Amino acid sequence: MPGYIVHSGWWCDGSGLHPGATKRSDPRIRSQLFFDVWYEFVTRYTKPSKILVVDSASPVRPELEGKNLEFLSMTRNFLHGMACDTKYGGWTRAFFTGAFYALMNDAEYSVFIEQDCLCVGDGIIETAIDNMGGKRISFSIGGPNFSDQSLTILRRDYIMEFAQAFFAIPFDDREMDTETKFIAIAKDHNSLVELPFGYGRNRPINFKDKMFSAQQWRPDELARLFYKTDSPALRTMIDYDNNFGLQLDRLVRKVTGR
Repeated sequence: MPGYIVHSGWWCDGSGLHPGATKRSDPRIRSQLFFDVWYEFVTRYTKPSKILVVDSASPVRPELEGKNLEFLSMTRNFLHGMACDTKYGGWTRAFFTGAFYALMNDAEYSVFIEQDCLCVGDGIIETAIDNMGGKRISFSIGGPNFSDQSLTILRRDYIMEFAQAFFAIPFDDREMDTETKFIAIAKDHNSLVELPFGYGRNRPINFKDKMFSAQQWRPDELARLFYKTDSPALRTMIDYDNNFGLQLDRLVRKVTGR
């Protein structure tokens, strides 16, 4: 079994607003309660040797008690790439901090799972790694940003080479988004293989699939995910807000016919 470290970023100010969110995505996907869902899915469906979360100096932190992970805070919020005031936004800094953490811990793979991304299915990361063959990076192709990095797997021997190519690009994250940078480098190096499952930002999700990963979850999708997985953390998030819970319960009944 390949050894890998799962890493992610964290930003939460309690508003639920996010520059990169779609109009239909639920604001709770960047909440403390959704972090519990994210952690449950990571520990339920993946087997990392370590979990690292890189915090962008957020005013609201997730609940960490009882969670086996490392939580590292940046000195400031470096903002979303679309609005960053330095060359690199918070996403870039969180991603490469985690990748270098994996490299310095001799992990065979760096596995980035974005804070609003849920991976579903036993052995999903192992399946993606097996699918890489001789390739050295894997993420999704297509969607509104041409590529999707919410689940990105980097092989250890490629982390430095990929990082050097990324940081050699003269454009800041506002001038050229990270999705464009990633796919340009990977194609130039002939190092990319697409993940062997959907969906990232792509829709629709087929909830009958054995495994998939997705981000930017909508309320109706969360309802169907709860029906598929019976997630305790997702149930807690639903129950926390009665209106939201009633909405999801109606959607579950619609989906299941109950």
